[in-house]
Amino acid sequence: MTGLQLNPYLLKVPLYIAGKSIEEVQEELGLDDVVKLGSNENPLGPSLMAIEAAEKMLPEAHRYPNYWEKELRRKLGPALDPAFTERNVLIGNGGCDVLRMIAHGFMSEGGETITASATFPMFSILTTMFGGRTVEVPLTADYRFDLPAMQKAVTPATRLIFLCTPNNPTGAIITQGEADAFMAAIPDHVVVVFDESYDGFVADANCVNSFEHIKQGRNVISVRSFSKKSGLANMRVGYAVGRPDLIEYLHHAQMPFNTGSVSLVAAVASLDDHEYQRRSAELAQEEREYLYVAFDELDLNYVHSQANFVLVNDPPVNAKALVDALLRKGVIIRWAGSMGLPNAFRVTVGTHEQNEIFVAALKAVLEEVKATV
Repeated sequence: MTGLQLNPYLLKVPLYIAGKSIEEVQEELGLDDVVKLGSNENPLGPSLMAIEAAEKMLPEAHRYPNYWEKELRRKLGPALDPAFTERNVLIGNGGCDVLRMIAHGFMSEGGETITASATFPMFSILTTMFGGRTVEVPLTADYRFDLPAMQKAVTPATRLIFLCTPNNPTGAIITQGEADAFMAAIPDHVVVVFDESYDGFVADANCVNSFEHIKQGRNVISVRSFSKKSGLANMRVGYAVGRPDLIEYLHHAQMPFNTGSVSLVAAVASLDDHEYQRRSAELAQEEREYLYVAFDELDLNYVHSQANFVLVNDPPVNAKALVDALLRKGVIIRWAGSMGLPNAFRVTVGTHEQNEIFVAALKAVLEEVKATV
């Protein structure tokens, strides 16, 4: 690319490392049976109501999707909160696209983002992409956001604060009381983004609902997704919720027709599939407990999660080596090194059968390690 004028900020952006796919592992290792518990996908598959709606839309694939984007916003607003309308909602091609629009809208050269040292890496990636600098605040000893320390890190250069709750990769939440105290101390030049992509799996009634801060008129944006609780990760539909003036401004960062009609109608239909959402939440909550018992029996350190995954930290063998060993046994989990925890792994809560396969493989790997000591 000699002679080209390249974007210096883009050159600094690390590539996002996605979890391995089943097909990739089968091809690389020659395995037939592979269990994927590395990308926090919904093990129930997609909502059947969403599938039916998507199939009906396929004959209209030659038409642009502008109507269905508006229809999703019209239905989604009041479904989230009676106080919201379509003017409170921005649709993106997945949650990452929404985060990109937010970073594009509020980050520029010399600006700063504050977030945790161990959290979703796209927060820092997008900050760098738009010329900013990320200030990473360490988690507390119990793997939670250190909100007082984050508040102290705010400067006149701060543009964005990203709070992921439940946090990826730890599964820990921010409580309503913690968020209320934090927001009261944040100056008006800062936008606080709550990434609540895993809200559909939370059982703790104390978990923050950022909508309350939006209704109070604060500079708060909630980012959510249909990928997890509706099982539509492949459809790529995410959204932001905020004050109408903030959402209207962010529409300037939205690409035309950024999400297809097949995906949009699936998302619209999934809003009515309350039984699917209930089953998804119950499965995650019940099977988390199964994993906790297994980890206790294996004397492993883990974080109690409010999401559809569990983090195990400081296992008796190097976490990356353990993840690779499980991969060779046909079980995909996620090394947490790219998320700020180099000696930890994250496992998606699957079906009971999938979780049993994972636990059996984990026990086998740990036994193999003991045999070599």
